[in-house]
Order: sequence, then structure tokens, then C-alpha cells
Amino acid sequence: MLLSMTGIGIGSAESGEERLMVEIRSVNNRYFKLSLRSPDCFAVFEPEIEKTLRERISRGTVNVSIRLESRGLPSAIRIQQDVLKGYWSQLQPLAKELKTKPPRLSELLTLPGVLSDESQSSTAAEEHLALLKQAMSSALDEFEAFRCREGAAMQADLCKQQSLIIEKSQLVRETAPQVLQEYREKLLERINQVLANSATQVTPAEVVREMSLFADKCDINEELARLASHFEQFEKYLSDQISQGRKIEFLLQEMFREINTVGSKANHAAIAHCVVEMKAALERMREVIQNVE
Repeated sequence: MLLSMTGIGIGSAESGEERLMVEIRSVNNRYFKLSLRSPDCFAVFEPEIEKTLRERISRGTVNVSIRLESRGLPSAIRIQQDVLKGYWSQLQPLAKELKTKPPRLSELLTLPGVLSDESQSSTAAEEHLALLKQAMSSALDEFEAFRCREGAAMQADLCKQQSLIIEKSQLVRETAPQVLQEYREKLLERINQVLANSATQVTPAEVVREMSLFADKCDINEELARLASHFEQFEKYLSDQISQGRKIEFLLQEMFREINTVGSKANHAAIAHCVVEMKAALERMREVIQNVE
């Protein structure tokens, strides 16, 4: 099973006059990187938010936006009337004594202690944490469903390219013996030309030795065997319950090395064409795997 590193999920939760919305977006990254935007009163929850995300997301740039909406006036803001009256009882006589206007209510509200934010209370924090867990769970479920759908599409693309490479590698395997046969025919033709124009003698043993050297030089059986083994491992990674994007990325590097060696050793036009197509398919696989977790 493959999971895309690109995803989006939105979740919400409500309690009383408050509604909390959580939006999770991610793009590919070799490592886990979190960008979090939330109200100040949620700063205390940031370590828990990151822990929850890391449990379900192994890598990628993850952007999380948390919004807290209240119906009507902010219910968490309270006017401390005793404090306000205390300021007024002192400032009004002082204003008369100084023969100046008493302070306006808007000015009094800016004084320390007149307004209190009850969202910072332990009760409010517990309520916010409950809302956060509910909204986060909903957003992560939608987020993972999105990544699963994207991952399934990418897996289908990878399997398509894999089939093409397997097909071409089989064609290379079938063509490889022709390389030796064609070289043998060309070698004998050159030998006959040389013998016809000179007194030089060529023994059968020398021909066999030359053929053996060429056969060793262009032998690609080991590379094809390793390539087949890599594809067996590739299929195991695809069927794994955990997305193995990074391991597949390393495996594709090994596949490219084998295909490149085949192209270098097998000096044959038909094989060269197959190698080009295999490299193109493998490059497509490498592009896809860049976005797999």
C-alpha cells in the first residue's frame, strides 16, 4: 500500500457557542516538517498536536490551520465589574479635584485587570482540548483517505511502468544470444578476409579464445537476474501495510544501475533501444515515488 505525501483534510467540532475547524494540508518533503497556525490559547497544545500528526504521518511538509469561531460576542471575555468600579471610585473624585473630565468607559476598559480572558482558564482549556481532539481526528481521517486515493493512483502508474520494464528486459534476454552469434559471424568473416589476402594462419583455438573474451565482456545475465530480483522486492514493498516510499526510492536507484550496465555491456542496436525505453519508464517511476510517503 502506498500513501501520497500530498493530501488535504478538514474537520470540525462544536460545543455551545464555539466551533473549531482544523485543516491539514501536506506536500512532499524528504523529512517531516510542521507549520502550525492556531489561536494563542492553543499554544499549550502544540506539542500534543505535533505528536498526533507524527503518529500518522512519517514525512512531508504538513501545514495545519486551526480556527476557533464564536457566535455573537466573544463569550470568553469578561468585564471584572469590581475592578472597574474600584478604578471609577478613585478617578471620579480626582477628576473633580483637578477640574478635568472623568475618564471615558473605553479608557477604563484598557486598564489592567478590567477585562479577563476566560479562555485561558483550566475549564476552557479542557473544553478546547476536547474540541481539538475531535476536529483533529476527523481532519486526519479525511486527510488519510485522500492520501490513500492518491497513493492507489500512483501505485497503478508504477505497476504500469514496471510491466513495461519487465517486458523490455525479457526482450533483452531473448536478444542477448544473437549478439554473440552476430559477433561470431562477423569475426569469421574478417578472419576469412585476412586469410584470403595473406599467409597468416589462425587456429580454431584462437577463434574460440576471442569468442570467449567477447562473451565475458558482453554477458548481461547477472544484471538481468539482479533486475528481476529488484522487481520481486519492489512488489513486496507495494504490498506492505506501511507505505515504503523511501525504500522504493533506493531500490529504483539500484534498478537504474543495472539497466545502465546492460546498455553499456550489450553493444547491440535492438538492446540499446530497449534500454532507452526501460530508462524512460524508470525515470517516470522515480518522479512518481518522489511524492510517496
